Amino acid sequence: MNALVRGSGASLTHQPYTGPSAYTAPSAYTGPSGQTRTERVRVFRAGRVPLEVEVFRVVNVGEYPELRQPALGGSLHQLDDGEVVDVPFIYHDPEAQQFVLVVPHGARGRELSERAKLLDSLMKEHEEEVPDYVRHFAIVYGCRGLASHLEDSEAIEVDVTELEPVDASPVVASYYPRLAGLLPPAEFWDRASTELAPLIDEEELWIFVQVGEEDHDAFSEASSDLLVQLKTVDQLPVCILVLSDTRADAVRRACLNPVRSVDGRILELLGRDFHATVVVYSDRHQPLRSFRLEAPRASNAKMIIRRAELAPEALPERWTDAVDACRSAPIPVDRTEHPFVLENEAPTAAEALRRLKRLEAWSTPERIEEALMVVSVPRTVFELSRRRVVADALRFGLAMSNSLVLQAVRFGLAADAKELVAALTRQFDEIVPGASAQGLDDGQIQENREALEALCALHGTSTGQELSCTMEHSG
Repeated sequence: MNALVRGSGASLTHQPYTGPSAYTAPSAYTGPSGQTRTERVRVFRAGRVPLEVEVFRVVNVGEYPELRQPALGGSLHQLDDGEVVDVPFIYHDPEAQQFVLVVPHGARGRELSERAKLLDSLMKEHEEEVPDYVRHFAIVYGCRGLASHLEDSEAIEVDVTELEPVDASPVVASYYPRLAGLLPPAEFWDRASTELAPLIDEEELWIFVQVGEEDHDAFSEASSDLLVQLKTVDQLPVCILVLSDTRADAVRRACLNPVRSVDGRILELLGRDFHATVVVYSDRHQPLRSFRLEAPRASNAKMIIRRAELAPEALPERWTDAVDACRSAPIPVDRTEHPFVLENEAPTAAEALRRLKRLEAWSTPERIEEALMVVSVPRTVFELSRRRVVADALRFGLAMSNSLVLQAVRFGLAADAKELVAALTRQFDEIVPGASAQGLDDGQIQENREALEALCALHGTSTGQELSCTMEHSG
């Protein structure tokens, strides 16, 4: 194999450059996107076994001058048998201030996604100074395009607005047609003040939102959340993708039709890995920032998909009416007070009882579905918060509904319902002498005793002290 394409046992050793070079210039780019980097890939060839090789993703000829000629001559990713592995790479010459994204002719269909990934990487380099020659990087096709660009600087350039820093004055983009695959659709701007635009590119979900001058800082990475909701309008399910910003109190939504192929793919992606890249635009159609957003809601998306599959097929006009209904009365985002939050142990029996009562109110099948598919409580948070509440109830001996008794057993808090009820009785007997210090009044104490007796009768458990002592040794 050609020495420039690394095999499974080789790796690129980075040697710091200590001699005179362009790195002494203050405007040279030293960020991670411009440093020589390799990546292992698997090459599939017709009639042959797959081959694992190490290819260059970034070539910095200031660090490794010997890579310049192979990059220009086309042998950078050439195998021993003469075949070339077509992978995009970045050519960086700090001294000449050249920063070029090289896309092989055979991979021209990936140009948009490769360009977007590079933009995203550069926009996240908050601590690095990204000079103009990097912000305005060029895109060329193949080694000949690279050689031509280096000779006369004629190449397709990314306009300044595509990577202008947030605190700078952006310039109006002059060449959008080539970038249309990663720009929001034209109709997005008609409802951009309230809605978002999702787009799939190479199995990656992108979300476009617009902010006005009054909420210019809305939808930052630190304060944003991504949710999926289900609203049923006249038996027709409407899946709603929601981007919210709790700090700025801003929300953008998109109504998805699960039976529509494009929308169905969006939900399918979210069901596999709930994440998206968010791109924020100003009301002048200028990009402001981009960031990756993740949330633990893949299980929620799967539940919504399964529920939508059970719904009858709707006529197109019914879908339009359903979307209009969702727009006129949108589902509130995290406005409902629910018990599914991660909290520490309840400090007193009174606080544990308050949390238990709140959980009981949300324990019907209808309220559970509301929590998971409307409020969009992450499934992991849903389960952990329920376990916390019933564990606290057990610690203080607070009677719970039979459905929560069975749930507590499923959580592993007792071997079976009979054992759990006995443990509840024993724990309550222990705290009764200090019940007032725990914040319980006489009425609550009496009510809890009666509820425990009902559970004992249901599960054939004695409330006597003898059983409680026995259970203490066996539990």
